[in-house]
Amino acid sequence: MSHELPKAYDPSSIEEKWAKFWIDERLFDVATPADGRAHNPFVQLLPPPNVTGRLHMGHMLNQTEMDVLARWHRMKGDTSVWVPGTDHAGIATQMMVERQLKSEGGPGRKEMGREAFTERVWAWKQQYGSAITDQMKRLGASVDWSREYFTMDEKLSVAVKETFVRLWEQGLIYRGAYIVNWDPQIQTAVSDLEVENEERAGHLYHVRYDFADGSGSITIATTRPETMLGDVAVVVNPSDERYTAFLGKMLVLPLSAVNGGANREIPLLADEWANPEFGTGAVKVTPAHDPNDFAIGQRHKLPQPSIMDEQGRIALAGSPYDGLDRFEARKKIVADLEANGHLVAIKDHTLTLPVSQRTGAIIEPRLSMQWFLAVNKKPGKDGAPTGAASIAENAIAAVRDGHIRFTPEMYSKTYFEWMNNIHDWCISRQLWWGHRIPAWHCNACGKITVSLDTPGACSGCGITDIHQETDVLDTWFSSGLLPFTVFGWNSTNELTPDLSAFYPTQLLVTGFDILFFWVARMIMLGSHFMLDVPMPDGSKRMLADAVPFREVYIHALVRDADRQKMSKTKGNVIDPIEIITKYGTDAVRFTLASQASPGTDIAFNEGRTEGYRAFANKIWNAARFLQMNIERGKEAAYTASLGSHDSFSLELPSTTPLETRWIFSRLATVSAEVDRSLAAYRFDEAAQAVYQFFWDEFCAWYLELVKVRLDFEAPKNDVTALTLNAVVSVFEAALRLLSPFMPFLTEELWHALYASVDMPSPAKSIALTRYPQAADFAADAASVEAMNTLQELIVTVRGLRKDLGVPEKEAAPILLHASDKISALAQANADMLAKQARVASVALASAPLTGNNARSTASFDVAVIYERQIDVPAERERLTKEIAKFTKGVESAQKQLGSESFLAKAPVHIVDGLKKQAAETQLLLEKAQAALEALPPA
Repeated sequence: MSHELPKAYDPSSIEEKWAKFWIDERLFDVATPADGRAHNPFVQLLPPPNVTGRLHMGHMLNQTEMDVLARWHRMKGDTSVWVPGTDHAGIATQMMVERQLKSEGGPGRKEMGREAFTERVWAWKQQYGSAITDQMKRLGASVDWSREYFTMDEKLSVAVKETFVRLWEQGLIYRGAYIVNWDPQIQTAVSDLEVENEERAGHLYHVRYDFADGSGSITIATTRPETMLGDVAVVVNPSDERYTAFLGKMLVLPLSAVNGGANREIPLLADEWANPEFGTGAVKVTPAHDPNDFAIGQRHKLPQPSIMDEQGRIALAGSPYDGLDRFEARKKIVADLEANGHLVAIKDHTLTLPVSQRTGAIIEPRLSMQWFLAVNKKPGKDGAPTGAASIAENAIAAVRDGHIRFTPEMYSKTYFEWMNNIHDWCISRQLWWGHRIPAWHCNACGKITVSLDTPGACSGCGITDIHQETDVLDTWFSSGLLPFTVFGWNSTNELTPDLSAFYPTQLLVTGFDILFFWVARMIMLGSHFMLDVPMPDGSKRMLADAVPFREVYIHALVRDADRQKMSKTKGNVIDPIEIITKYGTDAVRFTLASQASPGTDIAFNEGRTEGYRAFANKIWNAARFLQMNIERGKEAAYTASLGSHDSFSLELPSTTPLETRWIFSRLATVSAEVDRSLAAYRFDEAAQAVYQFFWDEFCAWYLELVKVRLDFEAPKNDVTALTLNAVVSVFEAALRLLSPFMPFLTEELWHALYASVDMPSPAKSIALTRYPQAADFAADAASVEAMNTLQELIVTVRGLRKDLGVPEKEAAPILLHASDKISALAQANADMLAKQARVASVALASAPLTGNNARSTASFDVAVIYERQIDVPAERERLTKEIAKFTKGVESAQKQLGSESFLAKAPVHIVDGLKKQAAETQLLLEKAQAALEALPPA
């Protein structure tokens, strides 16, 4: 390919090319080790996005962080495996297909029948279900696409059925009628985690219930008068003296007379749950439509009549409310109560309503036959306990005992709070799309047969008249198994090569919103099932190695520029694809990485992305500068070459210019900083370190300094050859340093660089090369100190020239008062001073320098020799401000150094640093005072 870079940086011209190249070359596929052992495995499982999804900023942040880590570990030589996949998203997908059917005007789901409908969903999945993974590929995510899964793949489906059967046999799965969160729009149970509580304005209805014997009445308060149709009792607190004398008496349900039948009587009972302070203190009990009422009903052995159907409509044949929607029924019931004189009052009341995350429908608590996983029960086989801990106990111990670590650590407390109060998990959903529960009901004896394969007859009575359970499993059940099922876990508990090599995974990067949905359930299920799989050496697996991952990193939330949470309602949702199209993927990735640190939300500002687009452009121009000088070098019979990735292979003789020794020393320091930051998930610090090195030190300083050395018109010399090779090697190492953050840009420039120096690249991709390490480069503290001083001198002279009004292109002599070491440094690098600060010559002064043409630092005094009219008042004002600043600094330092408590607690290096700072500030104060005194009168 041509190695000449276009003048303009255009991310769109390179991103599609390299994204396709990485996939076509299968660069990130990892083969299963034959012996089941991987070298330093770093394994991540992508939180599977819904198959219905499109990329949003949360996905973009999650995948950026995971990709940075995957690429970094891969370049460090670790076996980096990033497993991608998508979730079948039972509720969301079924809703989407049903909406599609409705828009087409054809038969709906129920008219089509289960088999035809599921075939339609599969067809939809084949046509539209790859949208989000296609976007991932466009973003260059370095996942192992050979391992891509879908949660309803055949192998995973078999594993899901196997786990269900095994849990059933262990006595941990049961079926029973309990109150669940019912979504009447999609007509299925949803978990507590899929319900959001919203405050809305509502009413509290006070209704009079008459005693059957005519002796009086009692008033109850309710927010849901429609549920009166299912009342079976009224309860009061046993300590409530207002009602003690009436306990045991019968009440007449006020709606009996309009319910098409004789008066229905219900008892007045005592129960601790009734709150004397709320409403009237008397509570109606509807066990089939309220979880608290259900518990009361169980305690008092009350009937559990259901009054609504699956769509939230009243289902009471013969009743005037039969068939009405629950809210329409409420209106009619309130009107009827008012008409028959039983409505006492209607009071405004703020309601906390449960709302389905999936549909926005108000949840209806409903008694329903469901399947549950007993998380707090110890497992047993054939009725005999195994002595193992419960699923919840294992999951709690996994984090408590340090087998799994949360970052930020505060999320472990949140995890414990939920796990210590966890209830049995309702794992069934009344859907058609999903893993159908492998249970068969006998139509004769009612026995349930749970089996991996379809049974031919009932396991109880032996007849063949059986039918399979219509419910499917909660999506999160199958997703909770992924850390081990994606690596081949099966019914035999065999240690597959993949399980041996890659389980447990090392890290899970995810958001807080699925901490309980997914993270906790993976810990519960992995810690339970993997205990039965032996270790590679054949020994029994302990909990420490049964956990699904070693660490969980909870990433931040991406907010808008004003730190507001993004929402469609607010209209502040940012589409990452639009931003990527505008600025390029690398710029968006770097924006997110530069703000990502544990526990801190990200305020996404498009202005920052524009800035990082300019950063990419700066690097592009630096590459073009190198290409130009490499070509110039060839014309002058110089041959540029690259050093080894393992170390800087060029020897640095004593004649090596300061800036070259300095830049390699800085590479060593920055490489260590980036490693340290990424290990602590401080993506922001790592990105900032790379940015500062590339923009400030390499581009702004080093490239400008080496222009003096790259003089191909001068006689051929060793310094020019050394500098040419050094600048090429530094740039190549800096590209590798930047690669995990900006993979597209660095891939393009890396290949172009090798082509420019006529050397074959050492790998197919920069992503497969060695990540720079501190030990690769020669650390040289002396060169760093010297370069810092030289930079300070250059910046000070530039500032003086500006203040004095020296024309930009005019060179001027300087006078320097400093130590012998600094004086020698300035004279040895006079060519650099001439190039960078327009210094005509360097003369040394024997005494401190003062005057409006002089400036002082802690290390030196410097004056620019240039005649101009002195603005005495302006100079006096400047020096007066400096004296005030230095005086404040000295006083502050003296106050701290005079504090015994500070000296007792502060580390030695902090105290020493403060003493040094105080001494330098005192010196600057004295120099400013002397300069002020030396000014002529105004």
